[in-house]
Amino acid sequence: MNHVCFADENGPVARITEQLLAESRPLFERRLRAVRLAVAESDPMQAMRNLVELAARWAPDAQARVIGQALELAAWHGREAVFLDIDGPAFASEVSSQPFLEQIDFMRQKRTAPSKSWTDTLKGDHDRKFVVAGATDIALVEDFQNAVARAVDTWDEKQFARDFDAIVERHGWSYNGGREWRIRTIFATNIRTSFMAGRLHQMRDPDVVKGRPYWQYRHGDAGTPRNPRPHHLAWDKLILMHDDPWWDTHFPPNDWLCSCGVRTLSRGDLRRLGKDGPDRAPDIVMEPIFDKATGKPGDKPKGIGYGWDYQVGNQWERGLVPSRLIDEAGGESLTNPRHVVEIDTPEPLADLVSAARPYKAAPLEVGLSDEDYVRAFLDPFGASLEGAVLYEDIAGDRIPISADLFRDRAGNWKIGKRNRATLTPLMAETLMDPDEIWVGVSRAIDPVDGVSEDQVIDRRYIRVDPVSGIVVVFQIGRRWWEAITAYQPTTKKGEPDLRLLDRRRGGKLRWKRPKT
Repeated sequence: MNHVCFADENGPVARITEQLLAESRPLFERRLRAVRLAVAESDPMQAMRNLVELAARWAPDAQARVIGQALELAAWHGREAVFLDIDGPAFASEVSSQPFLEQIDFMRQKRTAPSKSWTDTLKGDHDRKFVVAGATDIALVEDFQNAVARAVDTWDEKQFARDFDAIVERHGWSYNGGREWRIRTIFATNIRTSFMAGRLHQMRDPDVVKGRPYWQYRHGDAGTPRNPRPHHLAWDKLILMHDDPWWDTHFPPNDWLCSCGVRTLSRGDLRRLGKDGPDRAPDIVMEPIFDKATGKPGDKPKGIGYGWDYQVGNQWERGLVPSRLIDEAGGESLTNPRHVVEIDTPEPLADLVSAARPYKAAPLEVGLSDEDYVRAFLDPFGASLEGAVLYEDIAGDRIPISADLFRDRAGNWKIGKRNRATLTPLMAETLMDPDEIWVGVSRAIDPVDGVSEDQVIDRRYIRVDPVSGIVVVFQIGRRWWEAITAYQPTTKKGEPDLRLLDRRRGGKLRWKRPKT
């Protein structure tokens, strides 16, 4: 693969990645054993049901703990790296062989957190713990689900065996104990971004900014790539003020496995380099792209990888909390149900409605600002426009909550149409106090072509108000928080029309409100 380099084999990112791989291996091996048992069926539909049962049962806690400790450790290493720029070696002893928790405790007592922004970052870190760990479980099940689906008609066991091997290899765990390239790439990328996020927050410490207000781009800071990216090479040694807008989109890493970094400089450092001031920021040249995720044309800065044109650590959870919360979905055809696997039979819709509770929250008035609608959703969770939280739902699953749920990929507010934004308080209540939670398999929605052949494991939070007829459904999968269905459906007689709601109920019933 071009531009890939793990050259800094003794650096903190490499060491933490290696330790993370070692501690994650038993978790993945247990998951794979469970998958092997699940698909060891002569009936492919039963194999698919078994996989959904796994998806409903598995929780990311164990791996989240390991990954979260690694990310936090990398962030503290990034903070300490700034002191290395200033003071020289900051540690009296080598700590890389210690367990994660001891390492974190050691570094915490070396330097105190410098500002309020660090607390916000930790909230984003919790966000990342969930998303990364949860995705590994869900992604594994989802890939096997699609492999089984392809075999439903023929059930070619030899072909499925080949698919099985390919999936295991793709997720980084080969039978012969190979290099585990895939998992290493995922882990190394997240560890590197965590490192740079910690570094950014320390570089922004007011005392550091006062004494070292200049930032210098360093190509190959964590190792020299075999095939350097020309733009990254051209930015090497570029010196700009710490608050130059150029850093908003060009603060590294700037692509997958980018090893570039940034160091702080003082006024004396500039004089020793023969400069009397910072450089002029390079012009940002945008190039057109086609965004496959949205199906729309867009653009990105030249030299920056797709999705990397943001400042890692500025809003740590950004890019890790899926967006598209409120969108114009929910319009699937009534004749084209998207559920693939049925396990539990929903109770009659009339029984669900009769037992449902009216919402305590009330819709907002029309005409408020986008921020007001978003705050109404975030406030019940203790989140804010600036800070994310990790919310544990009533079934024990964790959901990342942040303002980014309401932003599109360009960072613009995406609140929805048809006055759907007025229902944001009810959306929050749906997650916090649902009538039902379902786990299942749905056909993925292609933004250009509509329903595709791919399948995704998802969770659906369902809540209906029998008084006003308001219905809110969240559909959360590995690839997205799919657009909610939030509406006041009525028949021609003015009565609630709940047919679309009923079609969302399928798969494995994860939780149901107890009858009183």
